[in-house]
Amino acid sequence: MREGWNRATALIELSNKEVEALLHPILPDVKVTSVEPTHGGLANTNLKICIAGDEEPLLLRFCIRDPNSVAKEFRLLELVEGTVPVPFVCHFSRDNPVNGHPYILMQWVEGKRLETVVDTLEASEIADLGESLGKTLAGIHSFHFEHQGFFDENLNVGNPLEMGGKGLLSYVRECLSNPIIDQRIDAQLAKRILVFLERESSLLDEWDGSPCLTHCDFNGSNILVNKNADRWQVAAVLDWEFAISGTPFFDFGNLLRVPVGALPGIEDSVEKGYKNGGGELPKEWRKMSDLTDLTAWMEFLTRESAGPQLISDALAQIVKTIAEG
Repeated sequence: MREGWNRATALIELSNKEVEALLHPILPDVKVTSVEPTHGGLANTNLKICIAGDEEPLLLRFCIRDPNSVAKEFRLLELVEGTVPVPFVCHFSRDNPVNGHPYILMQWVEGKRLETVVDTLEASEIADLGESLGKTLAGIHSFHFEHQGFFDENLNVGNPLEMGGKGLLSYVRECLSNPIIDQRIDAQLAKRILVFLERESSLLDEWDGSPCLTHCDFNGSNILVNKNADRWQVAAVLDWEFAISGTPFFDFGNLLRVPVGALPGIEDSVEKGYKNGGGELPKEWRKMSDLTDLTAWMEFLTRESAGPQLISDALAQIVKTIAEG
């Protein structure tokens, strides 16, 4: 689905010498042998860095979309290490001497982006991978907080947010009041969305779990997988920029979009892995996930940078969700 989506920011390109200059404060004698951009992201820039005398590459991540997220991402990676498969983080900085952008330096993890292997999976591989994805989500959601909301750079949660039915309805109304929405959603569809949510959004209030760590971008471009002993497993979860204290349904809704959500049996295997990993889910978890995911699709439609394909996909998914409800 993301193939035709446009980048929100330009990709940063650096020479070997520029990366050496950037890393000099922490690695004064480093000799960079290659710099290669990675694929998958649409806003930030991730570079694979190879260093002379070191067989293990590094990942240099520039935080472009939200420069203030750099410390939060660093501390989240430290927090979940050992519970969730993530790269080991080495260092972060709020600026750098080459281009000024905040960055995080971390271990390079070998693996394939989930979105690139979806079409190659056999039935047994889908089951194994689905269980691994579910177990990974259970690990992420095992971190709990006092209330729901956004993290500051020290992982303190700010003003509490309502993420149940009232919160969803309020957020969608706010999105629909954005002037740019008038160019993308006609009045009839806007009315249908509100009627649907006024009828269905209270389902979210049936979840009585405590606020938990939520990745909020848990999809095929941010999940690395590899195959060990003929079993596909999650190798690393990347890009924690949007993480919040929230509900599990943000991550399930994101994960189970097309194409992953179209895999035969994937929902059952994800649910099995989640429960085996210690997670708990209500009976209507799948519908609750689709409802929650509407927040993301509506947010996409408020972005001035959204291209035609993203707008088209967002509208199609919104129409699908309200039709199935």
